Parts: sequence; C-alpha cells; structure tokens
Amino acid sequence: MIEAVQSLAVAAPVVSSRRHQVADWLREQIVKGALAPGAQLKQDVLAAHLGASPGPVREALRQLESEGLVHHIPNRGAFVASVSPAELLGVLLPVRLAIESFAVEAASADPTVVAELERVVAAMDEAAGAGDLDALNELDVAFHEAIVRSARSEHAMQLWASVQPRIRMQIHRLAKRHTTPFAILQEHRVLLDAITSADAAGRVAALDTHIVASARDLLAREESDGVSSSSSSS
Repeated sequence: MIEAVQSLAVAAPVVSSRRHQVADWLREQIVKGALAPGAQLKQDVLAAHLGASPGPVREALRQLESEGLVHHIPNRGAFVASVSPAELLGVLLPVRLAIESFAVEAASADPTVVAELERVVAAMDEAAGAGDLDALNELDVAFHEAIVRSARSEHAMQLWASVQPRIRMQIHRLAKRHTTPFAILQEHRVLLDAITSADAAGRVAALDTHIVASARDLLAREESDGVSSSSSSS
C-alpha cells in the first residue's frame, strides 16, 4: 500500500477545500484503477503523501465511502471497494438502465440535447483516433450524463449521482476488454442513431443492449482473460 500510494502523482485542484482536494485525488486514483479494489487506504500514509493533515483525509475517506468507492472494516481500516460481476449486473446496471430509460424520451425530443450528444460522439471519435482511452471513458460518462440531465428530474439526478462513481469505475475497468477504442465509439454511434429515431421501444432496447448486454459480454471476456492468464502462468 505504501509503495502504491507513493508511486502515484499528486495533482490536486487549487480551488477547493482540502477535504475536497483529497477526495477528488483519491476518487481519480480509484476510478481509473491506480488504486485497485482491496487496496488498504491508511490515513497516515495518505496524509504524508498528499501533505495533508489527518482530518481532511479522514473526511475524504468518509465521503468516498458514501459514494461506494471505499468501504470500512472495523478494527482494520479503509479499503478500496470492489464490485462483483453479480452486483454490477444485478444491482448497479439495472438501476442505471431504469434511470436512462426514463430520461431517453426527453433526450430524443430535445434538439439541444441531441446536438450535445453529437458533439460528445465527435469528441469520442478524436479520442479513439488518438488512442486516449481515459478521455474516451470520460466522454462515455458525459454522454450518459447528458441523457439523464435531459429529463430535468431531481429524483433521476439524485439516483444517478448515487451510482455514477461506481459506474464510472466500471467503465474504466471494462473499457480495456473492448477489441479496440473504436468499438466503444461505434456502440455510442449506434445508440445515438436509436435516440434520434422515431422508435420509442427501439430506444429503450438499444439502451438495454448498450448498458447490460455489452457489460455482460465484457465481463465474460474479463473472466476468460483471467482464466487464460492463470493457465499460462501455471
């Protein structure tokens, strides 16, 4: 854990409370996999690495625990949370699908939102061409967040905010299982075509394919790669 934290670059925003700086930095390391699920997050090590006092680190860990990115084990401390395939497919993705299925009609009917989605897809094209997977993943999140915002529903946004950090973590985790970055781009082109079509049922079906079926396929590839790696190393 000490080596893992010390090897990470410190890049905290200037304008923010120290707690928010620490939380933002930790969130990025967890979401992008620099701090892996199960890694212990020792307050004294983090405080020394970030040049922060223990208070803001403790508060940041509590904030990330509320986001589902950190979990606390009594008498042991804080650890990076993990999401099992069963939890992803059985809990997080159904919640996400319900939110986006609710919002997609509003997105389809709003030319401003459609134009925003088109801009995001164009930016994804550039990111895929540059091989910038991190940028592509963040644009992936932005695309879906634009759909959710279009509903102008406080309840939808609250639910989205409650799952977004964990969804974002899974997007970064599974993106590597796509055959190429252009596969991610193509999925969003297909979804955008469905959103701009006149087929309401088709829009929801396209979301289901994009969110659930695609994740199931990527998880299967991840499991297969894990088995292959284990076999080749034995």
